Amino acid sequence: MELSTINSTQVNLNNNFIGADLVDVNVALKATKDTTAPCAKAFLDAKFPLANGSHKDACSYVVYYQQLLIFMADGTQTGLRTPKQFVALNGHKSEPTAILLKDNGTHVELTFERNKQNDCQDLANIKDIQLEGHEYWISLIDIERSVIASSMQDQVFTAKDGSDYLLKD
Repeated sequence: MELSTINSTQVNLNNNFIGADLVDVNVALKATKDTTAPCAKAFLDAKFPLANGSHKDACSYVVYYQQLLIFMADGTQTGLRTPKQFVALNGHKSEPTAILLKDNGTHVELTFERNKQNDCQDLANIKDIQLEGHEYWISLIDIERSVIASSMQDQVFTAKDGSDYLLKD
């Protein structure tokens, strides 16, 4: 079954589901303070479109089985239009510290700041969105760190199937 066909009834059958209470009354207030670079979200919408909606309205990214599940500000959930673009994560599936996407051989990493809720003004607590270059990474949000050292080249992620995903050239 494609992720886009999962409906609210199916997801909410289990009251202990990880996303059951992700959307609260503060989401609308937080949305008005979203300072994440609009171009970075537009980039995600262009290269990694959602089955429904826009990354700008995402309030949480989680991994459900081997799929990336995105909870939206209005309480709905969706996935990537092309699910195979999600390749790996760091952290726990219910609260990843990073999500790794891949399009035409190029990786994009979304990093999250979940511990400092007041410091991150993005709905989904996105700290940075980094685009893989040739032996370097470019930050789409933090302009002052726009070229990131190649230290991420040998970073190990967890592939969606649970195996190691080594990020190498």
